[in-house]
Amino acid sequence: MTSGFPTERAEVTVRPDGRVEAVIGTLSSGQGHETSFAQLLVEWLGVPFESVDLIQGDTDLVSEGGGSHSGRSMRFASVVLGKASEAIVARGKEAAARMLEVAAEDIEFGAGRFSVKGTDRSIGIFELAAAAGPLAAAHTETLRVAGFPYGCQVCEVEVDPETGVVTLARVAAVDDVGRAVNPLILHGQTHGGFAQGAGQALLEECRYHPETGQLLSASFMDYAMPRADHFPPLATQLSEVPSPTNPLGVRAGGEGGTTPALAAVANAIVDALAGLGVSHIELPATPERVWRAIREAQR
Repeated sequence: MTSGFPTERAEVTVRPDGRVEAVIGTLSSGQGHETSFAQLLVEWLGVPFESVDLIQGDTDLVSEGGGSHSGRSMRFASVVLGKASEAIVARGKEAAARMLEVAAEDIEFGAGRFSVKGTDRSIGIFELAAAAGPLAAAHTETLRVAGFPYGCQVCEVEVDPETGVVTLARVAAVDDVGRAVNPLILHGQTHGGFAQGAGQALLEECRYHPETGQLLSASFMDYAMPRADHFPPLATQLSEVPSPTNPLGVRAGGEGGTTPALAAVANAIVDALAGLGVSHIELPATPERVWRAIREAQR
């Protein structure tokens, strides 16, 4: 994916009460940002995972941001959250140096503590925030260099020539996500993405009245959606070749399942029907359309 909207902003505050507040302009709609973004801050600031509060979607607090689309969220978050965290550590070293009465260059940071090099004197990041005031930093960045994910998907289908019913038999997918911050979430996104793409390829269709233009499939009573029993177990793997366009080397993972699913399912159907003379089928490949394509080819 490229970047969609190219600008993102993050504001990170380490509070005296033992909380880390991260305000960012992306917006999770099931991608697990509250988990994966928190993992980044845990790594960079050395704070407990449960201490991180992610604030998103509140326009009273979020001053700028590009939302979640175009595979941009983790890649942009890794940059703006990372730069804000670096600024917090730099300011924390200055504050810790004053409290511990040493030069700032004698302070090192690790595992959530500011320490005087070569000694056992140190102060925790939350202790410092309680003594010197909240540690806060913000960073806004515009990234115009694209980040390109790669992947491959293979789908095997079985088609009943008497009814036109298509059954998904086997699915395998490999996605290069650059660096997998949370592999479990990424596998889940691939599963959900394939379900979305396969649903569009096999079931989902907007129907309109030919004379009035009235939408006839305006609810899920009339608009077919895929269900769990439509799918076999999905075999998914992650490849991690770091991207050179951001510090973490992240490539987009959220849309990897959706994009190839349409082509993989459609081409598998056409391949299954090739022996019957079918070379093309319109999507969605409903049983009726498959059945008609077989009968047309036979005639």
